[in-house]
Amino acid sequence: MEVVIRKAEDTDRETFLYFVQGLSKFNRSNHPEEVTYDDYETVLNAITKKAAETFDERDHRVHILLAFLNGQAVGYALGRVFDQDGTADNGTGKMGLFDELFVLNEARGHGIGKKLIDSLIDWFKNEEIHRIKLHAYSWNNNAKKLYERLGFKEYAVS
Repeated sequence: MEVVIRKAEDTDRETFLYFVQGLSKFNRSNHPEEVTYDDYETVLNAITKKAAETFDERDHRVHILLAFLNGQAVGYALGRVFDQDGTADNGTGKMGLFDELFVLNEARGHGIGKKLIDSLIDWFKNEEIHRIKLHAYSWNNNAKKLYERLGFKEYAVS
């Protein structure tokens, strides 16, 4: 079993969009019914459009990684660098945002998520980022456990 993590290339656009849609569908399937009353096709189209813009306009502040298992694309991670608002009581300056992570269900359990996160953390370090934040849904216990094993701590609940 060979796992390869690499930076997304221009030719990876459709693969990236496929995984973004996969993440949205995964999240949607785990949300309570009372919050999923909208027209999901409209939501998915908006998510796809925004992801396409992110991919097409990526620069030194956006880092997209793809994961491959035995030569097949199986997941992705998206990181961003941003300047924390000057009024932030939790610190100002450059911050990393571990924005998205998705691994196909059939590829889970091989450490691919951890490898994507480790690669993204390395990129943040190279960008001289010392604080990284991420968000996880309260129902996503697997993700929360992974993040905690990697040293992330719960900071805010909304």
